[in-house]
Amino acid sequence: MMWTHFLSIRYLFTHNGRKGHLGNTLAILGLSIGIMTLITVLTVMNGFQQGFITSINEIYSYHIRVPISRGDSPHFTLDGIRSAVPFRDQTGILTTSQALSSGSQLRFIDFEAVKNDISFLEELRIVDGVLPVNDNEVLLGTDLARYLSVETGDTLQFSFLGIKTTSFENRNLKVSGIFRTGYYEYDRNMAFSSLSDFSSAPYVVGIKLDNHFRDKPVMKKLNQLYPDLNPVSWRQYNSAFFNALKIEKIFMFLIVALIFIVVSVNIYHSMKRNVKERIAELALLKALGGTPQDILRIYTDQGIIISLISSLTGTALGIILSENINEIISFFLNIQMKFYEWFSFFPWFINPPTQFYFMEIPVKFLWQDIITINVTAFLTVLIASYSSVIRASKVFPAEIFRNE
Repeated sequence: MMWTHFLSIRYLFTHNGRKGHLGNTLAILGLSIGIMTLITVLTVMNGFQQGFITSINEIYSYHIRVPISRGDSPHFTLDGIRSAVPFRDQTGILTTSQALSSGSQLRFIDFEAVKNDISFLEELRIVDGVLPVNDNEVLLGTDLARYLSVETGDTLQFSFLGIKTTSFENRNLKVSGIFRTGYYEYDRNMAFSSLSDFSSAPYVVGIKLDNHFRDKPVMKKLNQLYPDLNPVSWRQYNSAFFNALKIEKIFMFLIVALIFIVVSVNIYHSMKRNVKERIAELALLKALGGTPQDILRIYTDQGIIISLISSLTGTALGIILSENINEIISFFLNIQMKFYEWFSFFPWFINPPTQFYFMEIPVKFLWQDIITINVTAFLTVLIASYSSVIRASKVFPAEIFRNE
């Protein structure tokens, strides 16, 4: 072990000749909490974002959308294509026999082709009933069915504006089932029925890929084989929403990363004070042959040790907290319910929340995020430790001893 490493460890864990250094201990604690918090926040955000993106791509927008004319439906059998499902979207009004009505987007879809799209059926999650078997049946979202107060077997009227007649056309539909995606926009506003000719909406083929990030090569092949078609990628179709999610994640990272700046300022002032207290020792080291680089190395090694301990501790705690976030929240919700039970006899007390839209909090680990967090913490601590000693490393021993 080099003598600079020995001194950096000694200075790190001692203060004025006594064991323990409160400033460095608080720095390690603060940095660990910052890393743990940032990992937990980003993994939960990744879980929600991936859930939204999956719901959008698997249920609504598909990976590639190809508008086609009726009777001109090519068979897309290129490498990388998992399934191709024709559909038509028609916007209209659903009305019940009790005169309850709601705007809805009714998708007429080829359920025979859907059988090859396993991910669509997994994301749709039918909670009651079955898929429609003809164009006289409809599949409703849970929130739309709740709003209309209908169940499986009830009859609805679907009214939509015809393109040619410019007047409303009506069709009776029987509720064959109810689905839940976990994405409120679809559960509240979407419905599905079998592909039919009575709708005036244009035909579209929704293409699913084995890897949705490989959409560009498939788009290139489609343009070469079918130059008259105009395929649209999921990146283009949902660009505004996905860009908003990306910006939200970046700003959340910057806000929580302010913890690192606060901890770095604490480390800077703690080491600056330590340098002033040990200035005579540092001058003696230089008089005995130590170089300015050796003095810098003593304190930068302290910063490296602080960041390594904090990274290991914070990363481990962040992963553990993220993995058990649902159990932890359930524990506190149980305490909250007990609290409501104890004080429910007060007339002004608010009733407890009994239901949340999400059944559980999704968690998604992205190792590039964890690496970015730890590298950011490491660099901020390294800069703080280097800045605290850069001036002291250049002083001359004779000036220090003369002032002593």
